[in-house]
Amino acid sequence: MFSQKVYTKAESIAKGRSHTREDMDNEKRERNREQVNPPAQFLVEHIHLLPKGKALDVASGRGRNTLCLAQQGFTVHAIDRDATALQTFRLLAQEQRLQNVTTAVVDLEAGPPGNETFPPQHYDVVLVFLYLFRPVIPALKQALRPGGILVYETVLAENHLRYNHPRHREFCFESGELRNLVGDLHILHYDEGERPRPDGQPGMFTVWLLAQKNGV
Repeated sequence: MFSQKVYTKAESIAKGRSHTREDMDNEKRERNREQVNPPAQFLVEHIHLLPKGKALDVASGRGRNTLCLAQQGFTVHAIDRDATALQTFRLLAQEQRLQNVTTAVVDLEAGPPGNETFPPQHYDVVLVFLYLFRPVIPALKQALRPGGILVYETVLAENHLRYNHPRHREFCFESGELRNLVGDLHILHYDEGERPRPDGQPGMFTVWLLAQKNGV
């Protein structure tokens, strides 16, 4: 005989609420995925050259490059001044069951960087993508272990001149400037040029740097 469960009003409401929560969680996870861009092309192309170990992602944003390294077995610490962006990243890391990532809210421009943020000779890899604050560059080098590698990409002044982005030229490196600032490191790769964008928008003029600290 066909039987059908008859829910009480309270059971029906509870069932509906449970389903709604599940839907909301799924939608939230999907939004988090959409908010995180793919990892930087420069990082993907050179990740095989990076020494496995501890990595620091400076001005990480929503963690697109942090996730890339963590998925490859690096232990990654991501810092950014945007707490909301870091929260988005942490949710994605939890969803992917990545236990090898940590985050901290840090405003690098609020004062001189200290050893707590950049412990001396602590990291095998230091990443900086699309961020420039010149006073912090000595601390980036200090944080590298001997043999550690600095991976850096950000906008050149040529991009400001052509596209008025960023609006202020001081947020761009001049041609050759980054290479001079890390002249005490061994340059493994250095390139300046226009990079195509996957969305078909006008390219972006950036500098690519891969530099290793001496003393292996």
